[in-house]
Amino acid sequence: MSSIYYLPGRNGRLTEGLGTFLREQCNQLVGREVSGDLKGLIFEDQLEAIRKDLLDSHWHEDGQIVANSYGAYLLLHTLVDMEPYPGNIFLLSPILGAVQTKEFYFRPPRAKRLLQSFQERTFPKPRSLNCIVGKFDWQSVPERCVDLCDVVNGRLNIVPDGNHMIDPQLVQEFWLTVR
Repeated sequence: MSSIYYLPGRNGRLTEGLGTFLREQCNQLVGREVSGDLKGLIFEDQLEAIRKDLLDSHWHEDGQIVANSYGAYLLLHTLVDMEPYPGNIFLLSPILGAVQTKEFYFRPPRAKRLLQSFQERTFPKPRSLNCIVGKFDWQSVPERCVDLCDVVNGRLNIVPDGNHMIDPQLVQEFWLTVR
């Protein structure tokens, strides 16, 4: 029985958007919603809940994890202190640290931790990592996605005219080619 562990971005749902597509791609879609059961937990407990989920049911060679935006941030922070993930990871517009523009400033917990692991080349290399990001995504800085994929020998697709909300058709096509 194939299953996918999915971590949508903030306010994302397992049963809507990308979750609907993923449900059609497997026998069982499971995961956690950042706006749901994880929202009330402190950061460390969020990571522990994800860690437990992965070890209990998705820590194997056939394991598939899909994470979007801040869900990807939580996933990568969970994985940074673990053994290399034996399955496949698909990231969509992953948040990888703090960002600042003229209009916005966003600093998630432990904002430097992932970037430091990429720079020091210590992030544990999963069996397979695929990432899609928009060229004009200010939240998921494409250059940081390049750094992540370089460290783990991942495959990166930068959507030339894309931003944080990538056309669902492009996401689906990329998923089907890397799956």
